[in-house]
Order: sequence, then structure tokens, then C-alpha cells
Amino acid sequence: MITPDPTLFQFSPYGKTPILITPWTFIGLMGNVLFTARVLIQWIASEKQRKSIAPVTFWWASLAATLIMVFYSIQKFEIAFLLGYTINIIPYLRNLMLTNKSPRPWQILTYFGSAAVFLAGLIFLIVNAKAAILGINPQTQIPEGGGWIYLGLAGNLAFNTRFLGQWLYSERKGRSVLPLWFWIWSLAGQMLCLTYALIIHDLVFILGFLFNGIPILRNIILIARHAPPGEAEAH
Repeated sequence: MITPDPTLFQFSPYGKTPILITPWTFIGLMGNVLFTARVLIQWIASEKQRKSIAPVTFWWASLAATLIMVFYSIQKFEIAFLLGYTINIIPYLRNLMLTNKSPRPWQILTYFGSAAVFLAGLIFLIVNAKAAILGINPQTQIPEGGGWIYLGLAGNLAFNTRFLGQWLYSERKGRSVLPLWFWIWSLAGQMLCLTYALIIHDLVFILGFLFNGIPILRNIILIARHAPPGEAEAH
């Protein structure tokens, strides 16, 4: 915990370990709202086009939500999720650059600010990785032994390296695209991350991954039906 984060109330929807609600929970939920907004933006745009597409607003919402979740993960000393969110900053920025050929001054400032957050997250990861792996984290309600951290790391690597693969694929194409394998990769990572979030009893992470499977499956269906090359183009 970086700043004071007192428990406002708690409840136990499953198991004996309660889910704690703190002031930072609401900050994390703001990030979730933005993640939900980006999914809805992408989903609605794809339904209108009858194919899977990624509007530029999808990338802006993704970046804003990720920056919030980097700070939330640092506050909660949640290394597994911090790793995933930090990784994603760079491909989000690059996709914005690919879709915004002539960025405005405020966009350029956003790029530099995001790069600074990336460095901050990376430094925090390097300094605290050993403690997190050993299970030294008073903010995470993981069963004794701390071994579940490896599931969290595996899930976040699976879920978030999809954007690194998407970034490299887009560089080859010269434009921002979301291929079919991106969504299949997303579904596998989402299930692992949700399992880990349920284990650590963090409401923000649970809600963040609980409903992701629905739009992911819908994009797979749209691509399979309407996009012979198997990719979604950014508009």
C-alpha cells in the first residue's frame, strides 16, 4: 500500500475471505468504466460494420483506463496485474500513432506522459518483484504460501502480450489491425486473469474480467462470418 487506504466496508459473496471496499476501490472502478466503454465502443462499431473493427476511440479509452489501473495496481502492490497493464501502454501508444498520422500538441503530450507512467510501472516492478513472488503483500488476500502469484503472472502475460503480438502484426500491415487469433488469445488470457482475481478477492479486478468474454466471443463470431482475411481494421 502506497497511500492510506482504510476499509469502508466488506462483504463475502463466496468463500470465507471477504472482499474489501476502500477509497481506492472507486478509483479502480473508474478504470473499469473506461475499459467497459472501450469494449462497448468497439462492439457497437463492429456491429454497425458487420465486421470486427477497432475505432481510434477504442485505443484512447484503452490507454486512459490502463494508466488508471497502473496506479491502482501500484497502490494495491499487485505485481501480476501491474505487469500486464504496464506492458500494454506501449502497444496502445503505437496503435494511436498508426491511426493518428498528424497528432495534435495535446496528443503528443499524452504520449510523453504515458511513457513516463510506463517507466514508473517498470521501475516499481523491478524493485518489488522479489517481495511479490515471495508472497509479501499485505494488500492481497491470497491463500498462505503465495504460490497463486504465478497463476496471476501467467494469466496477465497471456492476456496482455496479445497486444504485443497485435502491435507487431500491425507494423507488418502498416495499419492498426486486430486479427482473429488476437481474440482467441484474449479469451484464454481473460479466463486465467478472472480466476486469479477471484482468488485474491479484489472487486475491481473481478469486475474488470468478469464480462470480457462476451464481446470477445462476439468479435470471433463477426470475424468468422464477415472477414475472410480474419482481421479487424482500425478506423
